[in-house]
Amino acid sequence: MHRRDDDRFNASAERARWGRTGRLLRAPGKHQLVVGRTVAQAPRVPAASLAEGTFTRLRHMLIVGEVRPGQQMTLGELARRLGTSPTPVRDALSRLAAAEALQQSREFGVIVPILGAAELEELCRLRLAVEGLAFATAAEMHRKADWRTFKLLHTDICRAAESARAVQFASAVWALRRALLGLSEPSVLSMFVDRIWCRFGPTFTQKIENDATRRELTMRLGDIVEAIGQRDRPRAERAVIGEIECRDLYRYIEPENKLAAPPLVPNATSVAAGHIQSGAHHV
Repeated sequence: MHRRDDDRFNASAERARWGRTGRLLRAPGKHQLVVGRTVAQAPRVPAASLAEGTFTRLRHMLIVGEVRPGQQMTLGELARRLGTSPTPVRDALSRLAAAEALQQSREFGVIVPILGAAELEELCRLRLAVEGLAFATAAEMHRKADWRTFKLLHTDICRAAESARAVQFASAVWALRRALLGLSEPSVLSMFVDRIWCRFGPTFTQKIENDATRRELTMRLGDIVEAIGQRDRPRAERAVIGEIECRDLYRYIEPENKLAAPPLVPNATSVAAGHIQSGAHHV
């Protein structure tokens, strides 16, 4: 008897809580609270967050070389690969094309540029300037705990070097590079480094398919970590320059069907003509 009274009291309290129109719909495996005609649902992902996430994923694909120079992709293929709708992919591709990391063609869709000898030389100079400055800035704040992290990340590189999987190796190198250059937080320097590697990443990953190139890079990155551990900053800075200038990364081989890449730094003639639209802020 007391239990029935308790049940009536609980039911009355529940009606008072949700109002006369409130009712709990029960279905196998889910519960929905309906108030009048309104169904309480899980919050949707904001469109801006979805677009930014798609852009970040595509940018990372370029940086670690999940796509190859000269590879052609369609909007539909990329949307299926990323598990999203075409709209955020289209927006991300427009941003990357504006930053000259990709080329868009009505005939072929989206194309990963093939870098020529001039573009490779230009990227080497830009890496020396931008990454050299980033390392010099970050080195002032390196601590002993950071060095232990660098050692662990370099261990990952050593393992990946033996796997013969170029994308895995490139991902491990990128993790250490970001840590060494202090790029964990957004900044102007991180923006420029990201832009350079969106352009260089596919070619870099293609180059490190060579076992000797992977071994040389592993050794040079190890020299940087060792110099940091010994608190020998001048030696560390020289090691950074040596890693950037690794000759095998910029050796040009003429492809059979070359699609020229636009210059990363516009020349004076094209600027004067008003034909250049900077994409630095897009990446």
